[in-house]
Amino acid sequence: MDRNTKLQNFIDATRVAIRARATDHPDMMPMADRVFSALENARTAPEPAATRSTPDNGARPPAARLPACSYFNSAMDAARAGPAVVAALSEALAEIEPDLSWTRRRGITPQDGAFYDSHANAILVGKGGLEHHDAVTIGISLLAPGMPYPRHRHPPEELYVVLTPGKWMQNDGAFVTRRSGDLVYNAPDIWHAMQATDAPLLAIWCLWSET
Repeated sequence: MDRNTKLQNFIDATRVAIRARATDHPDMMPMADRVFSALENARTAPEPAATRSTPDNGARPPAARLPACSYFNSAMDAARAGPAVVAALSEALAEIEPDLSWTRRRGITPQDGAFYDSHANAILVGKGGLEHHDAVTIGISLLAPGMPYPRHRHPPEELYVVLTPGKWMQNDGAFVTRRSGDLVYNAPDIWHAMQATDAPLLAIWCLWSET
């Protein structure tokens, strides 16, 4: 499959940032290996590619920003000041961000108050992303300063790459500060949430939904 060069650069930089923490988080690497092996297999599959992964066919929403994206540049400045692998990942993200369609969390309405215009998500790989994949979803989330992301859970296991510092909760426990370059793993159906501190929170997340 002929993958968009900017998307491939972003995928490569995400993999490098995750593998840089392999020694600290060996329990997270099996999921990461499944995600990036699946994406590599899709990239090198003979044409026509298998149905597992296909380039954008025009069905995805056009590139668009939301009010919360006003915090994107300051979040990127903070991410570039982080570890070298995060700085490189941030540059890859900056290259592809103009192509993204930012959306709100599903079901959110103006009646949800400040959260409505204080968060934004975008899909790079997966349904509605730059490339569709049946098992892998890679996205980014942005939160305005001080804004919490609601407690939630989902069947796919999940791995976050933290680009800017923030607070993270799992299993209804205490919020724990995570710094730039840290990884956060959420097992299937675990309750979890995150919250920005006095600066925007920016994070990349990978979902693996293979059964």
